[in-house]
Amino acid sequence: MGDAMTSATLRFEVLGPLRVRRGGLELDAGPVQQRVMLAVLLLSANRPVSRERLIDAIWGEAVPGRAVNLLQRHAAGLRRVLEPERRARTPSQLLTWTEAGYLLKVAPGGLDLDTLTAQMDRGRSARAAGDLPAAAEALHAALRLWRGRLCEGLAGPLLSAERDRLEEDRLGVVEERIETDLALGADAGPVAELRRLIDAHPLRERPYGLLMRALHRSGRQAEALQVYQEARRLLADELGIEPGAELRLVQEQILTADAALSPPAPARAGTAEPARNDDGRSVGVTAGAEPLPAAGNLPAELTSFVDRQRELSEIGKLVPATRLVTLTGVGGVGKTRLALRAALNLRPGFSDGVWLVELAGLSDPELVEHTVATALGIQDQSGRIPLSALVRHLRNRKVLLVLDNCEHLLSTCSPFVDSLLRAVEGLRIIATSRQPLAIDGERIFAVRPLGVPPEAARPRAPAAGRAPEEHGAAVTLFTHRARAAVPGGFSLSPENQAIVVRICRRLDGIPLAIELAAGRLRALSPAQLLARLDDRFRVLTTARPTALPRHQTLQATVDWSFQLCTDKERLLWARLSTFTDTFDLETAEAVCDLDDLPAEEVLDLVDGLVVKSVLIREDSTGGVRFRLLETLRDHGRKRLSDSGLQAALRRRHRDWYLALAEQGEAEWFGPKQADWAARMRLEHANLREALTFCLTTPGEGRAGVRIAAALYFFWVGCGHVEEAQHWLGRALALDREPSHERAKALWVLSRIAYLRGDMPGSAARSQECRQLARTLGDDTALAYGTHMAGAAALLGDDAQRAKDLLEDALRRYVALGELNSVVIMAQVQLAMTCVSIGTPDRAVRLCCRARAICDVHDETWTLAYVLYVQAFAEWARGDRGAATLHARESLRLKRDFRDRLGIAMAVDLLGWIAAAEGRSHRAAVLLGAAEEEWNTIGLPWFGSAHWRAPHEEGERLARQALGHEACEDAFRTGARLAPDEVVALALETAATPSTERRAPEHATGTGRFG
Repeated sequence: MGDAMTSATLRFEVLGPLRVRRGGLELDAGPVQQRVMLAVLLLSANRPVSRERLIDAIWGEAVPGRAVNLLQRHAAGLRRVLEPERRARTPSQLLTWTEAGYLLKVAPGGLDLDTLTAQMDRGRSARAAGDLPAAAEALHAALRLWRGRLCEGLAGPLLSAERDRLEEDRLGVVEERIETDLALGADAGPVAELRRLIDAHPLRERPYGLLMRALHRSGRQAEALQVYQEARRLLADELGIEPGAELRLVQEQILTADAALSPPAPARAGTAEPARNDDGRSVGVTAGAEPLPAAGNLPAELTSFVDRQRELSEIGKLVPATRLVTLTGVGGVGKTRLALRAALNLRPGFSDGVWLVELAGLSDPELVEHTVATALGIQDQSGRIPLSALVRHLRNRKVLLVLDNCEHLLSTCSPFVDSLLRAVEGLRIIATSRQPLAIDGERIFAVRPLGVPPEAARPRAPAAGRAPEEHGAAVTLFTHRARAAVPGGFSLSPENQAIVVRICRRLDGIPLAIELAAGRLRALSPAQLLARLDDRFRVLTTARPTALPRHQTLQATVDWSFQLCTDKERLLWARLSTFTDTFDLETAEAVCDLDDLPAEEVLDLVDGLVVKSVLIREDSTGGVRFRLLETLRDHGRKRLSDSGLQAALRRRHRDWYLALAEQGEAEWFGPKQADWAARMRLEHANLREALTFCLTTPGEGRAGVRIAAALYFFWVGCGHVEEAQHWLGRALALDREPSHERAKALWVLSRIAYLRGDMPGSAARSQECRQLARTLGDDTALAYGTHMAGAAALLGDDAQRAKDLLEDALRRYVALGELNSVVIMAQVQLAMTCVSIGTPDRAVRLCCRARAICDVHDETWTLAYVLYVQAFAEWARGDRGAATLHARESLRLKRDFRDRLGIAMAVDLLGWIAAAEGRSHRAAVLLGAAEEEWNTIGLPWFGSAHWRAPHEEGERLARQALGHEACEDAFRTGARLAPDEVVALALETAATPSTERRAPEHATGTGRFG
């Protein structure tokens, strides 16, 4: 009896993401493979499924050697989920093993798929018997069971085949339901839904015939006949066939005005069951005559709904608490789809229905009220104005309205919504608009583009059982739409994954752009599509006849947003396209300030562009910043180019970022260091744009030298030495004339070269710098050039020469009164030289003096290197405790600056110390992590044998203690760790990971031992 009760209380849902519920509680069905097993068992509920079929469904061709044991383990896991009260060793009453395979018992009504089948059968039987109202009720009920594609998120060939079969069934039910509604007297209601159905499945003939009948009923015979011609042309082009007999018959009936197409007589008062139109609305209802049907008129979903779970949750909380929630966002970002799914989820809470009002095709503001009344099925004969009729009809009812695409009708929509909400207490509204309605009580919900893996993220290779969802929502959407568009299907693979991610990133994660791009895979490969995205406005179009005009091309979508802006907002949009990434208000005011757009007007115009969803507002540590999506930026740049002001704006942009770089250089040495590091990371892309302008525009090379040299604090302090080499090398090659700017750039490039391990290049640059400084009489450049020559000698293992040059440089700095982070680094490097020549006590004294200077000036970046060298010196003196303390403090500071070089050095040192202390496994993991980071940065240990020696000694001690294989495994474990994991391990805020004997996934080598 207890087992029967357990079975009866379980509810399984497969029509969407797989769910298992007991009472009102959702259960965790376990890991992916276990959920796949459950899904396959549910598809054959109460029937055995062979072991071979389950193995094939879970692993496909990649069957592991222990598949049977793993299957048994998954079965045991499912039994624990489904029967938590079952005692150990007691046979399961729900999931049993028979000679024919595993059998899952499901109680009647316990599986949504069974309920669906019963409703479909009931609807079709009622249609066959002529009971159309009963048929409509059953078919509507069947469609409401669908939450998405079968077991959405789970992969596998068996599930894919079942998914396709059920999708075909669902489309058939949608068509039958619409046909039934038309037979009951619906007219214009199904038109929008049928257009979407055709849009998603253009080669299905039945929807064309239904759309023709619906248009004919609405008195739109010409449009109905045009639909026939569109269908005929598409079928001929794609399949080489003519329309079938059923479609030709509908055309003939329209041409001959056949009475068979006429709507049935409207229901009279007193009839038991009024006729219903699209999705259950009553036909011919006078205001106040009967309650609104609870089902509303939400259209069935024709394509998969991707992600947005966080947004749906937030909207689900906002709507009950707020009278009006407005979804705003850039065109094509998915506001309508999100609003419809949110409304669908909220439908149980609105007893009088959830109703969609589509305003996109409405151009006359005076018809807004009439359009809402029509959507609600209100035909008022009393002579009242539509607003009064709506108020009377909705009063004392609990209704949710979805007003879709309000932005072009705000002058009417805003007062109308305000009046309606004030008059009808039980009414809630979700509006979609590119800008808010701006009325009291409105809650604005900004819809962001879909997530795309960040540029720095290491791609995850697709594998058996891994769904596209794991690669981000934008990639998932692209994959789903490409699968539907490409004959024979499309799948994400190791070969195309990186390209698909780049496509989605280039398209800013905008769903409309992604869907248009996915459609192009009918004729292009992903790589070809990516190559053509520089001309995205020409490439991203659609031939779908049912798409809204402004959704048929990406250009039209952006043009629609442009038309909503004022003239000055359009001017600013074009000028803001000069920025390649985010910017703040102060920067926008400075760069865009020309005669026809003074700086004092920029604040209001920026606010207007944020309101219209052209600019995205972002909070950062330095304050509010703004972003133009790349698609909108491309549009703005075209407008700016057409205006003839592009060169002037790029020059103003360059001037601003030159001043910013030199200000950052001046203020880096001091308490604002961390602020400047954060600011320059935010401005990185715009700094690159300024440098590109200088190095590609005649006569601007000297400014490029200034920017590249001034940014030395950013290049070195935030881990961009390779990029510094690129810009400085190009700038110096372009501007070869002797100048103080060139002398400075030479010593900066000398510093970059030795950090990259290029000692000959560093020596050559420092020598050229000193020669030029003597020619120019530039004592400052001479001091820095001497310093860099000494640093290169240190890393080139010439300690005595390094000592002489560094002491000379320090004397010159004192004479000049020069004091900054670079000058302190000369003391640090002299201290390191002392360690090299065997005088660690002097090294400690030098470090203590350098720390005192750092403390006075609140200097933290160089302090981290002071602490590192002091740790090195203490280690050389045999004080491992002090060495560990200083090395960890250095690492904490370098972590905050994201200084990868400093992190690699500190982790390496902590690895040596661990080896000397006999913590061999920890030492090998840290040394493996450090070497991986060194290999990523550039030449390990700057190519210095002296600096590498302690690392090799640490390796030797670890191998001696652990043995060759164990040491290799630990080393590879360290090489696989993410940077944050490495730092946590080195600081001992995370446990040392266990080792696994397998090849590294992304290590650069196969190990250091052997």
